[in-house]
Amino acid sequence: MTRTKKRILVIIPALLVAAAAALYVAAGDETRGIISYFAWRALSPRSGEGHYCTLKGHRIYYEIHGSGEPLLLLHGGTAFIESFFMQIPALSSEFRVIAPDSRGHGRSDDVEGPLHYAAMASDMAALLKALEIEDAYVVGWSDGGIIGIDLASRHPDLVKKLVVIGTNYRADGLTAESIEFTRGMRADSPGLSEVRDFYRRIAPDPDRWPQLIGKVRAMWLREPNYTPADLGRITAPTLVIAGEHDMIRREHTLEMCRLIRGARCEIVPGATHKVPIERADLVNGMIVQFLRE
Repeated sequence: MTRTKKRILVIIPALLVAAAAALYVAAGDETRGIISYFAWRALSPRSGEGHYCTLKGHRIYYEIHGSGEPLLLLHGGTAFIESFFMQIPALSSEFRVIAPDSRGHGRSDDVEGPLHYAAMASDMAALLKALEIEDAYVVGWSDGGIIGIDLASRHPDLVKKLVVIGTNYRADGLTAESIEFTRGMRADSPGLSEVRDFYRRIAPDPDRWPQLIGKVRAMWLREPNYTPADLGRITAPTLVIAGEHDMIRREHTLEMCRLIRGARCEIVPGATHKVPIERADLVNGMIVQFLRE
């Protein structure tokens, strides 16, 4: 091999690395976070594998990352495990993170009939049982927080501590703008482009996206409908996190904190419903500190 060819073989990889680094630096915080997450998935010894658990005829996809006490991590509506790209690397350094795709979402199977939070919570209870986990910390964002509330109310022995982020306990807890968006939500809505594109890459049946959106829209307009008595049955220590400009009404968030005995409430200044991404370090620190107290 000539000296020139050797130089080319050295220079080309260096240029590719430099180009990738330049793109990383030029990207926004969210894009850099996603790039870092997938690099972590590929390289970190804490990064685990995906599995399927069959529950009464449908399969739930889940991943386990890290080791230690179990932490059930629940994503929001229309989303998937990867929406926690800013949380999974951090939390898996402290806990054994069990991160499932909810029924009909991500890689999990859809089921006939409408979606209900109670049914998704029952899936999570069955998943913990299948994994022989007697109790777990539960952290849920948006719809995942609603599923966490249902678990803590109906299956209190399963929930050691509960963290909910941007979560409502009644359908009317959303802002007027969010309710209006939900009423007009369609499979091709521009505001759903990112989750739609990712769903079509990973779902068992990508063509079911319109059905998922129809089911989620119907559920969001009618559910959740938990009562003060339901929230009063929650015995797990609870942390409620919301953005200052969340899609959940502030007074609704504060009322939920009041109805859950001893709940702690943290409103993050300047943040929106995407607070786990916008203020990831702060939110991750709040979660770890609360669960470790």
